[in-house]
Order: sequence, then C-alpha cells, then structure tokens
Amino acid sequence: MVEGGMKCVKYLIFFFNFIFVISGIALVAMGAVIKGYYDKYLDFLSDDVFSVPVLLIVVGVIIFFVAFMGCCGAIRESYCMTMTFAVLLALIFILELAAGIAAYLLRDEIADTLNKNMNATMQNYGKPDHSGVTKTWDGMQMEFDCCGAANYTDWATTEFGAGRAVPTSCCRVPSRDDCGAGVLDMSYEQADGVIFARGCLGSLIAEAGRSWHTYAIVGAVFVAVEILSILLGCCLAHTYKYTGYSNVAV
Repeated sequence: MVEGGMKCVKYLIFFFNFIFVISGIALVAMGAVIKGYYDKYLDFLSDDVFSVPVLLIVVGVIIFFVAFMGCCGAIRESYCMTMTFAVLLALIFILELAAGIAAYLLRDEIADTLNKNMNATMQNYGKPDHSGVTKTWDGMQMEFDCCGAANYTDWATTEFGAGRAVPTSCCRVPSRDDCGAGVLDMSYEQADGVIFARGCLGSLIAEAGRSWHTYAIVGAVFVAVEILSILLGCCLAHTYKYTGYSNVAV
C-alpha cells in the first residue's frame, strides 16, 4: 500500500519536473522577449525595470537544472537528491516572490519614470550624437500612432520644435520629409488631421499593463504547481529516509 502510494508520488514528481523543464525554458524565453521588447525603450525606463526580465532568465536556467536533479532523485530513490530538489525549489520560489513584489512595486513608478525620461530625451531628438534617442522616438511614434509624451505640443519645448515642426514619424501619411512642418502652429483639431496628435505615454503604459497582467496570471499558476512540488518532494524524501523505501544508501 505504502509502496504503491510512493510510486504515485514519484510519478507526480516526474510529471511536475517535466512541467518545470518546459517552464524553465519558457521563463528564459519570456525574460528574453520582455528584455528584447523593452530594450527599444531603454532611454525611457530605469535600470530597475530591466532587472526583472534578467531575473526571470536566471531563474529559468536554475529551474531547468533543479528539475533535472529532481528527476534523478526520484529515479535513484535518493533522500539527499530529493531533499536538495525540494530545498532548491523553495529557494527559487522565494526568488520568484521577490521578483513578483519588485514588479508590482515598479508598476506604480513606471508612469512617472516614463513621463520624466520621455520629456528629457525629447530634448536630444534629431541631434547627431543621439541617434539612438531619435530612432527610439520615431519607432514608438510610428508603432503607437502618437506624437510626443502627453501630446504633440510637447515638441514645442524642444530644440527640434523651434522651427514649429514635429517629427515626420508623427504624420498620418509620412509621404514627404516636411509633413510635420508648421504643425505646432495649428490647433489640436487641425493638427490631428495631419498627424496623430495624441501622446505616446498613455499607449506605452497601457501596453506595459497588458503585458504585466498576462505574466502575473502565468506566474500565479506556476507558483501553485511549484508549492505542490515542494510538498511532494519533502514527502518523498521523508519516506526515503524513515521508512526504508529508498534503494540508495543515504
């Protein structure tokens, strides 16, 4: 009866470790995708924001190797390896919890950080030694169909806007290089017929919010599976040590 129960637990450990192998690969991929996506907005975001996807990549790699150890411990019926698997998984859980708390706290700061950095980097738009900033702004304005941080009038406070123009990347139909000329002298309604007059800040925050919501749901499911695996690992290790079920000397 006990042996049959332990075999069931062992197979569950195998099953969850298979999930962890896939999850480890998925976390590495997710971290890389998040970092790659937000790299193009590097000028607008703080270093704290980029520490979260890096942590995901590190945790993903660790999970992959810990899952391998869990499989070996179950196969060899070793108390040491199975208990090590459970302890390492608990440490990973703590790391993930820290990453989740950091991401949650940073969520409220992202809007202020974006607004501050977007307005600051606009001052360097179009300058030869700030081609990265120019490329970032052009890419964002074309991707989100927007102009400036709050709206197109933000360009009036920049050196680029001294000529009463906005970047071509703001234009609805950027068919010529001067399509943004004189836009800053127009009313909002007039300008909106030529360019996308609304600002980019709201779109960028909304995009970040959608991403974090998805990652939070996936993370919650993963954490639930992790907690169950820690409990099963401890149960299996305890059985190996105290019931004599283990086939490998401790």
